[in-house]
Amino acid sequence: MKKPVPVTFESKGANIHAIFYRALGVKPLPTVILCHGFPGNDGDVFGLGERLTKEGFNALVFNYRGSWRSEGQFKDANSLEDVISAIRYVKSGSVVQEFNVDPSRIALIGFSYGGGMALLGSLSDVSVKRVVDIAGGNLGEAGRMMKQSDGFRRAIEKSIEEGASSSGLRVNPKEVIIELLADPDKYDFVKHADGLSSKDILIIGGWRDQEADIEHHILPLFRALQRHGAKQVQIEIFDSDHSFANVKGQLVDRILSWLKTPSKTTTAR
Repeated sequence: MKKPVPVTFESKGANIHAIFYRALGVKPLPTVILCHGFPGNDGDVFGLGERLTKEGFNALVFNYRGSWRSEGQFKDANSLEDVISAIRYVKSGSVVQEFNVDPSRIALIGFSYGGGMALLGSLSDVSVKRVVDIAGGNLGEAGRMMKQSDGFRRAIEKSIEEGASSSGLRVNPKEVIIELLADPDKYDFVKHADGLSSKDILIIGGWRDQEADIEHHILPLFRALQRHGAKQVQIEIFDSDHSFANVKGQLVDRILSWLKTPSKTTTAR
């Protein structure tokens, strides 16, 4: 395994900080884009970047606009654009050549906030056929809950403020909430299940997760994909909370096993 390489790519004029984990191999390699939760951190996601390279996968992990060393302002719309920009980056000619990327085998893995962003971002490119959603929070559902409960809205605003305080996040919590409430369906991955149904998707949840609980965030997506005829969707529920700390090894092993199983998705409708 080669040493991870710090890289930057542009997203709507802002420089995005990222780390590229390069695997060894002669032939072009499958490449995984890792999407942090909120507010993320300045490194890997569950150690997947390092582990993936040992298994023959390149991996790119990046920080959303306005977080950590990435430029710009943190907003949901910006985060989604950043995922799309990351896809374009790993498929660009210079990156394909430098890091030995197979642009036809790009997968997305997202945790928590990043789970939803990975799902929605994958819709921008039909060549992205594989997505792993780890306890993905459905922002559309959160938006509807905020409309129904002022207390829940205040709790979300406080959570954003705390995330900003602990990580230096550049964000206006009220603006984030106003944006979401204006169009919650835009960020509701259940509403986009038809488009997602043509992809290979692994959904992971935790029985004791109270942040992305299976009743509101995990099972609705799985059932919606089934209703739309998805043939390549799997679901795994671990006996864990949102951190998955007690099953981290099992979680990573499950994801790697799934990624190493050849995709049966050949076309996107």
